[in-house]
Amino acid sequence: MDVVKAIETRKSIRKYRPDPVEPEKLAQIAEAFRMAPSAGNGQSWKLLIVTDPAAKERMREASPSRHPMITQAPCMLVGLCTTQNVMTNGHRVDTTDVCIAVSFAMLRAHELGLGTCWMANYTEPGLREALGISDDISIVAMMPLGYADEDPEPKPRKAIEEIVSYL
Repeated sequence: MDVVKAIETRKSIRKYRPDPVEPEKLAQIAEAFRMAPSAGNGQSWKLLIVTDPAAKERMREASPSRHPMITQAPCMLVGLCTTQNVMTNGHRVDTTDVCIAVSFAMLRAHELGLGTCWMANYTEPGLREALGISDDISIVAMMPLGYADEDPEPKPRKAIEEIVSYL
């Protein structure tokens, strides 16, 4: 699958089969995360791969929605950052860099036949406590990862003319 096909066919998956994700696929997804660009090549992001059922249950409890996909998926990916610097444009490095890296991981997972769903439905203090993450690390995103147990219809997208301008 080329990158265009991955972008065009990726869907948010909210129901997962219990089948474990093979270690070699986890390694390939982690490598895609690692290869993402970062501000000034700082590479201050970290990827936490959670497979322990008790830890996933604590994550679910830390999520206001308590969505079942958190414990249903065999893995949860958590995008972390070791710096909370602000770039010259005023945007935070952690949010920008980790979002890019998680997106790379998401597309690689799709290419490998795995489903994901971007999640930001958590409280940082609750998730920090659930996973034993120190206060100097920011938690930017979490994402279930596993084999899909659904095939949702593609979501509609705005017309290109609505979102792209040329100057």
